[in-house]
Amino acid sequence: MEREKRDDLEKIEDDLNSEEEDSNKPKRLGIMLLILIIIGGAAYIGIEYLPSLKEPPEKVATPPPQPQPVVPEKKVELPSSETVPPPSPEVKKSPVVVEETPPLPEKKYAVQIGTYVFKHNMDMVLKELKEKGFKPYENPGISEIKSYRVEVGEFQDAQEVRNIVKKLIGNDIEVKFKVVSKGLYTLSAGEFFSRPHAEEFKNKLIEKGYPARSSEIKGKKKVYILRIGNFKNYKEAKEMLTNLSDKGINSIIVKLSKT
Repeated sequence: MEREKRDDLEKIEDDLNSEEEDSNKPKRLGIMLLILIIIGGAAYIGIEYLPSLKEPPEKVATPPPQPQPVVPEKKVELPSSETVPPPSPEVKKSPVVVEETPPLPEKKYAVQIGTYVFKHNMDMVLKELKEKGFKPYENPGISEIKSYRVEVGEFQDAQEVRNIVKKLIGNDIEVKFKVVSKGLYTLSAGEFFSRPHAEEFKNKLIEKGYPARSSEIKGKKKVYILRIGNFKNYKEAKEMLTNLSDKGINSIIVKLSKT
C-alpha cells in the first residue's frame, strides 16, 4: 500500500514536472546546462586538487611476521694442514769434560838496585850493570822523597838581598829569590837528596860569611826505579841478590804489586 502511494506521488510529480518542463523547457535547458557545467567543474577540482576528499584505501591488517626458529650452525672441523710430528725420543747429552789449564806461575818478586830523582844518575848505574852482564830495566814511578834545602838568611831589606845575590852568582852559586812574608826575604841556594851533601854545602857558605841553614823537606816526586828480574818466588830473587852482592852492587828484594 505504501509503495502504491509513493508511486502515485511520483507520477503526480512527474506530471507537474512535465508541464513545467514544457512551459519552461528552453529556460530550464539553459539552467540545467549551467548547473551541469558547475557540478562538473566542482567535481573535477575536488578530484584533482582536494586529495582529502578522496576516500583513503582500506587498510588491510597484515599479521606480524612469525619468528623463524634459529637453527644452530654446525661446525665442520677441517683436517689441519700442519702435521704435528711425533715427539722425538729424549737424547741425553753426555757431560763435556773440560780440561783445566793450570795457571801460569805468578811472578811476584824483583831485585831493586835503587830509586833516583835524576835520570842521569840512574843512567850511569844502568850502564855499569849492563857492562857486568846484567839486564836491568827502568820502572818510573812516584815516591815520597826526603830532600834537604839550603837557604841563605832572612832579610828585611830588598837592596841587601840584591847585593848578596850578586856575590853568590859571582862565586858560581845559583840562588833563587824567595818571599817568606811581606817585608821578609830569603835566598834558596840549593836542594839535595843527601843530608851529608846538604850539610857540606851549608858549611861552605857559612865559611864565606853568608848566614846559611839547612832544612828537611818531604814530598812526592817523580822518580826512576832501577830493577832486575821478575821472579815467581823469593828463592830465585835471593839468588840474584847474592850474585849482585858478589860483584859489589847493593840491592834489595821487593814484592811486586798485582796488576
